[in-house]
Amino acid sequence: MPPSERSGDGADQLTAEILDTISADLGVCVLDEWATSDDYLFRGPHGRLEHLHYSEDLGQWKRGLYQVDEVLRNRLSRAIADHPQFDGWHYVRRDELGEPEPVVIEISEHQRCSLCNERFPSGNAFGWHLADVHQIDTDDKMDFAVAETEEQHTLAKWAGGSA
Repeated sequence: MPPSERSGDGADQLTAEILDTISADLGVCVLDEWATSDDYLFRGPHGRLEHLHYSEDLGQWKRGLYQVDEVLRNRLSRAIADHPQFDGWHYVRRDELGEPEPVVIEISEHQRCSLCNERFPSGNAFGWHLADVHQIDTDDKMDFAVAETEEQHTLAKWAGGSA
């Protein structure tokens, strides 16, 4: 599609169509000229957009920290509209990338979500849960955490309780 047809509503419409087609298995690569790596967008476990990128330092794919859907949507829209930061986009299959590891933010103690009581061993998993399930984007995850001792988890695990 010529650039003149991709500006404004045309880019927004194409962005919406592309985002309607992506899933956990089929995503898009947004070629970012200003960043050290391109953006790979897929649907996360709760239907929200997730961002994957390749870490040169670690030599592996990383599941990015949670970002608001609108931010990721806007990056794709600007790539479609030929914004100078972006060099285009293309579809990509998740199995082409391999299994990404989450960016880990450690929590010293196991935590439970105070909103639904689900248990989390790391801060990153808990952050994704808040974003995906409760639609809360927060840097201070501990506002929604209840500390859980290891003994409680071990007893619950062996007694058939929730993991």
